[in-house]
Amino acid sequence: MAFDANSQGYENTKEWWRRYKEQKEAINAHMKRYGINREDITALRRLRETWPPYSEPHTRIPAEEFLNPGEHYRFELDEYIINMLVPTHGKHDTGQWIYPYVNTHAPDAAMKEYLEQEKGSLPIASLGWYNCVFFGCMNSRGDVSGVTMTYRILSPEEISGKFSTPENLRKGQIEWNQYLIKQAQTRYGSNPIISRAEEEAYQIAINPEIVTINGRVWVRYAMNMYMTRDYHYLTTLSPGRMLSVRFGMPNGHDYNAQPDPSTWPGSAKKAYANMEKMAASLRVSKIDDDGSPDPFVVERVEPAPLPVREPLPSSQ
Repeated sequence: MAFDANSQGYENTKEWWRRYKEQKEAINAHMKRYGINREDITALRRLRETWPPYSEPHTRIPAEEFLNPGEHYRFELDEYIINMLVPTHGKHDTGQWIYPYVNTHAPDAAMKEYLEQEKGSLPIASLGWYNCVFFGCMNSRGDVSGVTMTYRILSPEEISGKFSTPENLRKGQIEWNQYLIKQAQTRYGSNPIISRAEEEAYQIAINPEIVTINGRVWVRYAMNMYMTRDYHYLTTLSPGRMLSVRFGMPNGHDYNAQPDPSTWPGSAKKAYANMEKMAASLRVSKIDDDGSPDPFVVERVEPAPLPVREPLPSSQ
């Protein structure tokens, strides 16, 4: 399937936009029929490059259009495949973006510039769900919970230091969390407009701890802010990369006053149960793994199954 988008010079005319829309719809229809694939994502990027000003070679697609509840998100990040379960409940919030393919080892000129601009940090997923709609909700936005995934290039100092082993990562995160709390106390304490409750809200809910999920070691911790809580999962991907997964609980509940999830309102309980399933489904596989020792790997695993889609025709 070929899209020769670059052959079309940009024209701010109805005809140009009609062609642009037709080609975009054709790419999307191809992925809906056969599944998300590298060739279609490349074609989508090339098409977007014909619409100036073009500044984001890191190509994203709306997840809710291509994946169904109970399937798996799939991200190919350099030599790694990352999987996570698509929730089976919760109405999609707007902005369900995923970035299925990343190449930071041999980026083209545009991607290299983008990586430098973002200091080596790339969003991989920005997802959200309504756990409750209107009746019985904690707030007017419908109790949105979400997940963000970030892939980052590590500096040489980080590779040999904080991110070198699970224990170093845990210790480094303990120090960083304590620093954040002190910063929050200083910031809030010097501002008479911010209430005492907000000043005291920034607390550690779960101290950084080492956990193993599907054969990979992660460092997990949770932080309470004012009327919200975030759960974080961090791991190092050798050589020189890290993956961060953050689950955000709905706003509008005092998580410091009620730290036990069993005491939370119904929609927050649903968000927590959703998070537990998604976190337990995290699966990291290395393409062409040679079995070299890795302090973050205790067992090699295969990728989660791809969604069932129609096989590509042999000509493609």
